[in-house]
Amino acid sequence: MRRYAAEVSYDGALFRGWQVQPGLHTIQGSLEAALEALNGTPVSVAGAGRTDMGVHARAQVCTFDLPKAWEPARLLLAINAHLPAGVSAMRVAPVPEDFHARFSAASREYVYFLWNASTIYPMLAPYVCWVKNSSAYEWSRAAEACRYLEGTHDFGAFCRAVDRPDDSVRTMFRVRLRQKGNLVWLRVLGNGFLTNMIRIMMGNLELVAKGVHDPDWIKTLLEEGTSRSEGGRTFPPEGLFLWKINYEDSPWTPNKKRYDVK
Repeated sequence: MRRYAAEVSYDGALFRGWQVQPGLHTIQGSLEAALEALNGTPVSVAGAGRTDMGVHARAQVCTFDLPKAWEPARLLLAINAHLPAGVSAMRVAPVPEDFHARFSAASREYVYFLWNASTIYPMLAPYVCWVKNSSAYEWSRAAEACRYLEGTHDFGAFCRAVDRPDDSVRTMFRVRLRQKGNLVWLRVLGNGFLTNMIRIMMGNLELVAKGVHDPDWIKTLLEEGTSRSEGGRTFPPEGLFLWKINYEDSPWTPNKKRYDVK
């Protein structure tokens, strides 16, 4: 058997999330069906992370094993020939047998996009959260609050309550919020994420941008015993993109370090 890694991009609005679910149209299920068509027998695909329904991916990474060696360019074309609309393999590479899309990952990066204006370009609407009242928001305040999210903290209050794990400590290497015109985006690089964490993070930063709380209020949500109910809303999935998976040894450029947390 030979192991391969694939970088996959998809429009999350067209699928019921990443994970295989019987009778539902999912990204993992579509990839496994495409590989089974090539292999003749079932192929298991492991992803670097599970995106929820409606969440997009610019560069998800997955790994799988095939019984014969393929030339990467030919394998890429063959996979894409069998994938449905809305998902595409962007590149493929052979990797060592112990490489795993999820467990070998050093960090993951997400970007959340929102459009803050009274009108919106229709072609943007499926891929951003549309926040209409621009005069009510001062996003520089939210940008200031982001610094309190960096570092190692208990992010339990940033997780959907029913999915809060016993260990909700995670490390955020970089949290930045930027604005250019009507477009606002939150970019987060971390070692792991909880259910709905980025979308809840965006909801908490919204309260700061609206002046409901000062920027340093974010620190109180990281204190022990804080519950999900003390924070803001969970932003919708359409603005969220799994942007990049980082590995200490990149599958795309072997022996070259790619783990950047600066």
